[in-house]
Amino acid sequence: MVAYSDWESLSADPDPVDDLGYVGTEWDVVRTTQKDRTHLLFLPQDEELLRQEAFVIASESSVVDIATHR
Repeated sequence: MVAYSDWESLSADPDPVDDLGYVGTEWDVVRTTQKDRTHLLFLPQDEELLRQEAFVIASESSVVDIATHR
């Protein structure tokens, strides 16, 4: 279990790999419309992840570009 003090010791802008242990992957985005509703389907490019059912379906209005959204 992680202690609160462990979180306090992290930088306000932690490095995703070195500080948090995240491993990035490439994803494809497919836009689909059904019954006048648009959704985005996020699929990992790594076929093994796809076999493990790693995907995301989101309404288009729920998705923002975090690089430009402030």
